[in-house]
Amino acid sequence: MAGIFIMNFFARTFAGVVLSFFFLQSVFSQQSALNPVIVTGALSEQPLSDALASVSVIGRDEIEKSQSSTLADLLQGEAGIEFGRNGGMGSTTSLFLRGQNSKNIAVFIDGVRSPVDQIGSLQITDLPLAQIERIEILRGNASALYGDAAVGGVINVFTRQGVGKPAPYGSATLGGYGLKELNAGYGGVLEDTKFNLQIGSVENTGFSAINTSQKPLANPDSDSYQNQYFSLGLEKKLSSDTAIGVRAKQSRSKNDYDFASFNALPADTHQQIKSNDSYVFYAQTNVNSDWQTKLDLSNSNINYEEIRNGERNTRDYGFGLNVGSQKSARWFNTYALHEKTLLNFGFDYSTDELTFTGTAANSDSFSMKRSSNGVFIGVNHALGNWTFQTNIRKDVLDITNTDANAVVTTINPNSTSGLFGIGYALSPQWKLTSSVSNGFSAPTAFDVSQDAKLTPEKFQAKELGISFLSDRQSVRVVYFEIDTSNSIDYDDLGVPSNSYISKNRGIESTGQTEWGGIRIRASLVIQNPRNVTYEEALARRAKRYGSLDLTKRIEAYDVGVKVFASSERKDSHFSTDILDSYTLFSVYASRQFGKDWVARVKLHNLLDESYQLAYGFNTPGRMLTATLSYQFR
Repeated sequence: MAGIFIMNFFARTFAGVVLSFFFLQSVFSQQSALNPVIVTGALSEQPLSDALASVSVIGRDEIEKSQSSTLADLLQGEAGIEFGRNGGMGSTTSLFLRGQNSKNIAVFIDGVRSPVDQIGSLQITDLPLAQIERIEILRGNASALYGDAAVGGVINVFTRQGVGKPAPYGSATLGGYGLKELNAGYGGVLEDTKFNLQIGSVENTGFSAINTSQKPLANPDSDSYQNQYFSLGLEKKLSSDTAIGVRAKQSRSKNDYDFASFNALPADTHQQIKSNDSYVFYAQTNVNSDWQTKLDLSNSNINYEEIRNGERNTRDYGFGLNVGSQKSARWFNTYALHEKTLLNFGFDYSTDELTFTGTAANSDSFSMKRSSNGVFIGVNHALGNWTFQTNIRKDVLDITNTDANAVVTTINPNSTSGLFGIGYALSPQWKLTSSVSNGFSAPTAFDVSQDAKLTPEKFQAKELGISFLSDRQSVRVVYFEIDTSNSIDYDDLGVPSNSYISKNRGIESTGQTEWGGIRIRASLVIQNPRNVTYEEALARRAKRYGSLDLTKRIEAYDVGVKVFASSERKDSHFSTDILDSYTLFSVYASRQFGKDWVARVKLHNLLDESYQLAYGFNTPGRMLTATLSYQFR
């Protein structure tokens, strides 16, 4: 009953936010901080109000205000995004966008696709938030722009860059469960060179990842997390039209976790030790007044080792050391064919290699390799009150598995993706949008190792939306449909096959306004993600979820409250377990001292709600966090 009350409360509140736009819209002009320039929606710079796709932006100020510990926690409450997690910080995390499987989402960091492991899992869920300047979230199928797996949407992360006069910055955070985080940086612009250097560390003592009342074989001890990270960005202008640059990131983490299986003992300890490095070189130039071009070359390496009772864990996983690398190249161009017509085109290439090794005494190993070539072209055109977007992309992949006996299996899937979108401006503030698209998701390297006859998953998507934007209000409501065929599923032995179709229909609403000195941000999603073949709900995806965030200035303090609520979810296709609905309340406050110092405090999960994001795994209870940050202004 409480969950139903909360969701009805969200619906009424969101309706109130929408009504406020009708009463207040004539007071304000279109120019607004709510209308930032984005690049994710059409592969080229455009005001958010011009985007046909459903896109939202999380800026640096919002990141700091949230005092979130992880990327997933920061994204919680954003329309279209849900997640599951096996414990606390550093633990396995799955992101679901528009109701699609967690492997059907593309994540980019500064324009470079983030690598995934052999089962398609993202490797950036523990990316330190201190390194992020802003995040753009594109909801809906974007395979025609970004290729494989971008069918649920795209999360585009932009790291902090040097701006203004060189100056230091940093922050210190203390919180519940032994949380300690320190970071420091120095960045800015010197003549024709901009730079940013940052180091940091985060650790906590944590809580027991597994609920031992549901999984009694697991160790009930607290599971800690540690991460040390470093980043460097450097860009040199060679002329008024040309610049070259490098970006480097390194992190080293150690995560304790619980493992419950038939051969586990409550005294067993488990750890994952991970290193993640990435290096990017780029060059960009204006060929002439109409043509801009950019080349990115990147190399990423990820190693993670599973440890059980102090030794490499081959008992639970067979191969305890995983070593991966990704090399990629991307050439991207924008060309102004006309004042109202912009062409973008280019190609990208990447190759991922993964090697799995047992103990030092056991040299057996197997490897997987995945290469991808993509060619794309798109046109954005404006004609009076009409805007049009067309994108076409061709992808060819080569996925190879070599087992411990040197037996090789290979598949060569390819796919052509397309998108066509139309927008019509009803007024300077109101706009109608619609799009149709298709996309694909190729089998993972693990899938190929099990069955070389697998084919890519296929997707068809449609959406229709209406949006309003002024300087103090924004609202967007989108109806969407996504149909999936050839979906890859696993039997009880973990063998994959193209065995089911799924559908999702939903309405996604987001809004922001300021009323009576209170800033209001709200989101509400009502959807029905279904596995049609098995006639069941898709795992860990709710039919209803939403958030409400209220902030007000009271004398020298900014104070606020945030509420997030989700309806119940089925935990897994392989069980009847249900994850109950839940509601999280958080309160927060901040105060600025002078022009450079800000103190923040947040009480997360105010009511100490007990809830689960994955069956058998715990989540944090009530937690107080305090942060002191310095930013030269």
